Amino acid sequence: AAELLEQVGLPPAMAARYPHELSGGQARRVCVARALALNPALVIADEPTAGLDVSVQGEILNLMADLKTRLGLSFLVISHNLSMVRHVTDRIAILYLGRLVEIGPTSAVFAKPLHPYTQSLIASEPQPDPRKRRADLGIKGEIPSVLRRPKGCEFHTRCTIAVERCHHEPPKLRELAPQRFVRCHLAPPPEPA
Repeated sequence: AAELLEQVGLPPAMAARYPHELSGGQARRVCVARALALNPALVIADEPTAGLDVSVQGEILNLMADLKTRLGLSFLVISHNLSMVRHVTDRIAILYLGRLVEIGPTSAVFAKPLHPYTQSLIASEPQPDPRKRRADLGIKGEIPSVLRRPKGCEFHTRCTIAVERCHHEPPKLRELAPQRFVRCHLAPPPEPA
């Protein structure tokens, strides 16, 4: 336990503390230490920075990057925080109603999103400059129920570019460029790098 705590930047004496005696950042570090106990090759991190203030978020992300390098770990990060995802991931997969709609290298997806939902998510990312207003998100209506999924493309009920084909024919996940996959009838292939 002492070794694991030291690996995540906590003093070994923390092992004697109860959960309610830990700060949010300390508790998150303990969770990482517990995950490391089995010497995993892959750690699944579901919203690893949720509920933490910005400075502590940075500490946790830096810890994950350090562990990735030092221990040769891979992280599967699940998050709604696009800024964090952009900072810590090499590849990204975007889900809508629990289905993959776009997959690719993180830098490529952020530079040129192909799926209309991905485009809307990236356009909605908060900007630190208050003079930069968010763009029109391009999403209309309510999120459909996963119990009553729309026929055809599941995003067509909210998509601003949907055509008749989208209402009836579910798109397949297609590789439009090396390592770039998208589930959309209308997605253009990305421009060559």
